[in-house]
Amino acid sequence: MKTIRIILLLAIIQPVFSQNNWPAAAWSSGINLTATMSSSGIDEASGLYWNKDTNRLYLVQNSGRVRVLQYNSGTNSFSQIGNKSISGGPEGITMANTAESAFYTIDENNYEIRKYTHTSDFGTVTQAKSWDLLQSPSTMTDTGNTGPEGICFIADAFLTQANFISQTTGLPYISQKGMGGLLFIAHQNGGYVWVFDVNPNVTNDFAFVGKYKTNRTESCDLSFDGSTGLLYILHNTGDNTLEAVTLASTIVSSERKLNMNTEYFLPTPSGNTNIEGFAITENCPSGNTVSAWVCRDASSSESSSILTDALRWFSPFTSNFDCSSLSTAQNQYDQIITVYPNPATDFVVINLSNEQDLPDSFSIYNTLGQRVIQANISTSNDLTVDTSSLLNGLYFIQIKKETTSETLQFIKN
Repeated sequence: MKTIRIILLLAIIQPVFSQNNWPAAAWSSGINLTATMSSSGIDEASGLYWNKDTNRLYLVQNSGRVRVLQYNSGTNSFSQIGNKSISGGPEGITMANTAESAFYTIDENNYEIRKYTHTSDFGTVTQAKSWDLLQSPSTMTDTGNTGPEGICFIADAFLTQANFISQTTGLPYISQKGMGGLLFIAHQNGGYVWVFDVNPNVTNDFAFVGKYKTNRTESCDLSFDGSTGLLYILHNTGDNTLEAVTLASTIVSSERKLNMNTEYFLPTPSGNTNIEGFAITENCPSGNTVSAWVCRDASSSESSSILTDALRWFSPFTSNFDCSSLSTAQNQYDQIITVYPNPATDFVVINLSNEQDLPDSFSIYNTLGQRVIQANISTSNDLTVDTSSLLNGLYFIQIKKETTSETLQFIKN
């Protein structure tokens, strides 16, 4: 029996459409971490990723290098534990499994997602797989030097919780290819976030999930905070800004747009203002000391004062998210929904624990987005659904009440 706890984050992360100054007053308020990597400075710092389980900060340089910094809580400081050359063109970096010795980059030069594996000491880093985003089923086109720049992995649990909708089908979507989540790609051209379902074990095996509009016309990095369900999108066109969005979306002018929660102005460094990388720790629970990191992309020909000031650490970072609203929402809206047996054969039972507040109807969809079963919900809180006619595979149960909906999943064997 599989029990799924649904916490309606959408009820408490509503679009605010506000713009706030960065909590640190200036670029100089952050701690300069560049010297931990190189005393002479670094060029083309393009993407950041924070691994909360190992307390490691990953940085890629577009010139073809990955660096890893280890945080020491005892000294409240960082040291470099990895510094390896990789294929040229990496603009963003992420991990799908924080315990795995592997990371993913987005390569702007070749429009590729790349998977790298490495030894535990980062002594050897090897490109293992790649996925060409210019080939079908992707609809991405080659726009030259204004291509994909940021990458972020978001696990299925968060997609389900937020009722993430595929732009291509208009229906809830979670991964089908074995990664356990989806890869989100920030694109310079138009500022869109592109989403792909990637098979981590097979080169060029992926599904195109959708293309999502943001609040700006250029996007260059992404960072996801699972404690709040917010995806942070870095924009560096005009004033550098940071947009926090939910994974929910709405149709705006015939395009699907991620719902904005807040937008921040970033601190502006002197000289080169091309901020291209962003990472953040979890905001919740309350009392966390939240950190954020930003890096700027400088060419090797720029001054030493710029190259030696490429990465800044802002701690604490104070967002305007109220962690107490998470527990409030859970107390008000939380209900246990049990789906069994899972996998199913001839039938599946949907158990709703709160029979006084029953949803109105439910629908079952296949992975192509086709509705295969639809029914209203009666007064019973145990719904037995005949699945004997369904083909084997993964299915989604969409449960609706008035204007809200939640999505669960089961496997038919």
